[in-house]
Amino acid sequence: DDLRDDLLEQNGIGPETADSICLYAAGKMEFVIDAYTLRFLSRFSTGNPTEYASATDWFEADLPPDLDLYRDFHAQIVHLGHHHCRPRPLCEECPLSQECQRIGV
Repeated sequence: DDLRDDLLEQNGIGPETADSICLYAAGKMEFVIDAYTLRFLSRFSTGNPTEYASATDWFEADLPPDLDLYRDFHAQIVHLGHHHCRPRPLCEECPLSQECQRIGV
């Protein structure tokens, strides 16, 4: 918590950057919420949290506190968002299309 707070006090560092540094560089348990993650939540969750803190809480409530899992899960969401779940999604190629709430809308 001290590292995150110290990072947030730096000019130009917001929650996403602070959490990325904590998770990937410092090995701290902070789930990163970025545009890919929020898009993922909007299409795959029923609660659809849209605020940074509520989205973080949503992931941290259901994921076991495991550093490698947090890193991998976030990386998988980034990969999905970059290749499939774009603002204009490529649903026909998406490996999770059957689970997406956007299908049929």
